[in-house]
Amino acid sequence: MIYTNWDPLTDCIVGWVPETIPQHWQIDPDVRPFMETVFRETHEDLNNLARLLEGFGVHVRRPKATTIHPTTINGFNIDHAMLPAVPRDQYLVYGETIYQTYTSMPDRYFDGLAYYDCFRELYEQGHNWISQPAPTLSDLEKHYFSIGGDIYFRRHKDLLLWHTATMFKCGDALITNTSGPGTQLGLEWMRRNTDARIIEANNRVNNWGHIDHGFYMIDDDTVIAQGEDYVPQALRNKRIIDISKHVKDFRVDEYMETLERSHGKYTLDYWKTYLNQYSGYDQEVAFETNVLVVDSNNVIVLNDQPGVQELVKPLGVTLHTAPLRWCLFWESGPHCVTLDLSRKGVRRRIVE
Repeated sequence: MIYTNWDPLTDCIVGWVPETIPQHWQIDPDVRPFMETVFRETHEDLNNLARLLEGFGVHVRRPKATTIHPTTINGFNIDHAMLPAVPRDQYLVYGETIYQTYTSMPDRYFDGLAYYDCFRELYEQGHNWISQPAPTLSDLEKHYFSIGGDIYFRRHKDLLLWHTATMFKCGDALITNTSGPGTQLGLEWMRRNTDARIIEANNRVNNWGHIDHGFYMIDDDTVIAQGEDYVPQALRNKRIIDISKHVKDFRVDEYMETLERSHGKYTLDYWKTYLNQYSGYDQEVAFETNVLVVDSNNVIVLNDQPGVQELVKPLGVTLHTAPLRWCLFWESGPHCVTLDLSRKGVRRRIVE
């Protein structure tokens, strides 16, 4: 059972990638050596994160490897079937229900196969497990972030698509970026299938984007944020710990522009013009609030944050570092590469 992002964590999925890149992936031979490093080091980093959580007594589950060769379905191509590194975007567990959604990205179309055993075990233990109907996508949807508004609000407004990472568990409510990413039909599907109150976020991201960028909570009354404008309106009466002077903001616009110019992550140009200039070790500039709260005293962060640690130390909070060296490639931090399945705590009203 789970109703918040901060009650004591008892059960969790940690993402997984193999040690070597799948041989059937169609990638430029010049890029493959870079990718091999990414896969090997990400494999190590995710295993280290899993061990850290187990040290806290958390039951850790890992998705299974799947082999999906490039294929075409109803006219859209699945070139590099997404490895189960980032469970947060398409899966949400709230109360005792597993919500499985579809996003606009073709490479995540078969993503659920890797998590099947994890969710089946929960189902056998009494959870409900529901999924949106499978949509027909298009190749244009691979770049949902840069043209997401056009994709979700015009081209495919008639599909049920939703990113569960837009939703923040807060007691009897899900604080939500109600404009997506996702379609309004996808949001309506969530409304109809959960008994949570849906509260509009109204924060800096202008109601668009994954909600785990910019703030997190450590208890019912305390928000840690990269500035108050990142905090959803419903939470601004809480105690806000502003860490903006101690972290660097993610240059998301620069990253997405470079990704678009290079025509995707799997090109040599992408590596030369963006990732390779930092050799991939880009932890110092991204995702400082993309964290996993183990409980109100322990928070897993992506990188060392001594200034933030000093701010939260009087609250009895310790930050534990779990590096994800290629976080920018996966566009993920500790929150994105995990999915909390169960936490101690009861359903309660935390926000009005």
